Amino acid sequence: MISTRHSSAANLPGSDLLCGAQPVSGAERIVVIDIIRGFALFGVLWMNLFENLGLNMPMDALDNLPTAQWDRHVGFVSYWLMQGKAQTLFSLLFGFGFANIIARLEARGLSQRRIFLRRMAVLMLFGLINVFCLYIGDILNAYAAMGFLLYFTRRWPTRRLLLVALPLSLLGGPLLTLIKETVWGGTGPWVAAFDEGAVIRQQLFVQADYPAYVAELWRSFWYEWVGTGPWLVYMGQIMGRFLLGSWLFRQGWFADVAAHRDLFVRVMRGALPPGLLLSAIISANLYYDIGPDWTEGVLRPVAMLLLACGYAAAIVLLHLAGRCTLLFRGLAAVGKMALTNYLMQSVFYLFVVYGFGLGLMPWLGATLSLALALVFFAIQIGFSLWWMARHRFGPLEWLWRGLTYGSWPRLLPSSTP
Repeated sequence: MISTRHSSAANLPGSDLLCGAQPVSGAERIVVIDIIRGFALFGVLWMNLFENLGLNMPMDALDNLPTAQWDRHVGFVSYWLMQGKAQTLFSLLFGFGFANIIARLEARGLSQRRIFLRRMAVLMLFGLINVFCLYIGDILNAYAAMGFLLYFTRRWPTRRLLLVALPLSLLGGPLLTLIKETVWGGTGPWVAAFDEGAVIRQQLFVQADYPAYVAELWRSFWYEWVGTGPWLVYMGQIMGRFLLGSWLFRQGWFADVAAHRDLFVRVMRGALPPGLLLSAIISANLYYDIGPDWTEGVLRPVAMLLLACGYAAAIVLLHLAGRCTLLFRGLAAVGKMALTNYLMQSVFYLFVVYGFGLGLMPWLGATLSLALALVFFAIQIGFSLWWMARHRFGPLEWLWRGLTYGSWPRLLPSSTP
């Protein structure tokens, strides 16, 4: 979920159309894509913890935290380097994966519609369970909803993908800012609902009353989120990034990153410096009151896209240079079982942040958010390396594939009895 405070499928499993469909094998995987996906998952974990304050506590509660003197500066760095960028990367990778799946199904002469739409239906099921039972900021339900629409763009010309992707990705925020300034005098009618919801959750989420917790997840999803201005912009941005990811797949650059090394150098040099600069301007205005108020709404979408592309290009170049080998091996393992790790993060929030476990929410400023993210992600790397050394898929990836294809792929390596 974006920070609202800041600015496929036959009915019968095993049908003939699905029998030949198989999940992507290890030989078909693009390793650097898994590394980038793992990096994005760390950013998602970090930002979900970081933005917990805005979602579940009034913003002025930051001033009363024991870490307040550090949180302002750590918050600036967090917002500058990662806020929105990890989610942008994740969305681009989803669009890339969509185009990859469609291409593989088409090459094998299999039903694109049935398999892909079933895949999205299963993802929607995971998302609804997450958003209504575990975590208020679930992204999967939005991805699945836009995934259904994305299917109908599979025959679009490559040029059209780009021409539609860029406006959707970049113009929603400025348009919403313009409407807020001209129609509502700088604020939107949904802001009061967000503020009221944060007060409710500040009191409720530190308790161990799970039925009341679930009831608030349902209430806030419909009342504070769906149908509001930020939600419409958010969904448009997701669709734009999906289309851009599909466009990237068609370029073929990631199929042979070594052959396109010079291109990735140009992307890194052209995207990373301006992205860091724009994001610094936005973050400085937010945390140190430097600059005009409109910078976030207007510059933020551009900064997020630039930094996402810059980060991806930098990871590709480090991978080609043989740098960060151990770290990238861990990130790749996390990325291969991204669904499992994402939902593991939701369980982590439930039992560490809220009142069902450690109840750390009242102390969850920017500093503690970063510390918790580093510790738990290290655990996820260790678990992912251990699991993927013994299995072909992550546990939820195996379930997702079985429900999608109507047959259950072998979970253990073929050499395992």
